[in-house]
Amino acid sequence: MMVAGKHLMIAVNWFGPLSGDLCAIRTIARDDFTDGLYMCVGMRPYQRKASLQYVGIGNPLHARMHDGHHALPHVTRERKIWLGEIATAEPSGKKMKVTKASLDYAEWLHAYFLQLPLNDKKRSGLPTRSVTVLNRWWRASNYDRIRSNRPVPEWPDLIDFPGHGLPARTVWFGGRQRIFTSPDY
Repeated sequence: MMVAGKHLMIAVNWFGPLSGDLCAIRTIARDDFTDGLYMCVGMRPYQRKASLQYVGIGNPLHARMHDGHHALPHVTRERKIWLGEIATAEPSGKKMKVTKASLDYAEWLHAYFLQLPLNDKKRSGLPTRSVTVLNRWWRASNYDRIRSNRPVPEWPDLIDFPGHGLPARTVWFGGRQRIFTSPDY
């Protein structure tokens, strides 16, 4: 069921890649971030190419960077973490959850439309409102804008879900896009 209301536009500034042990990444997240998203890129056993594996929410972000995490230890080779910070305002209205709506919907769109293999829950159903996520990538070291190349080819610049019954799409600036038609999505 769709929630009546305005379309939610979310811009996410991603900083990375951060590699090494999760303890070192946790320290960076503690020093530079409050709440946010994190994207894990790398290879699970028997994979030959690094790819997007998992997206999650941390409130605070550093609390999710540990070896006891349910998904991150499954990425055993070339693991890189991108930390995401919401750059747009929260939607107005009564807060229904502890998690910020912009974090929740940004995670949901990434997990669902990119079919991230280690995100079981958010892959199973569509978001409850119309939402668009714009991804922007920055270097973790000095926050200069990263080259026009995205960190991973399958990570789109834009994920657009205008609502149930309407076509959704993932867009890579430069001409490529993938359309998801209703009801198949």
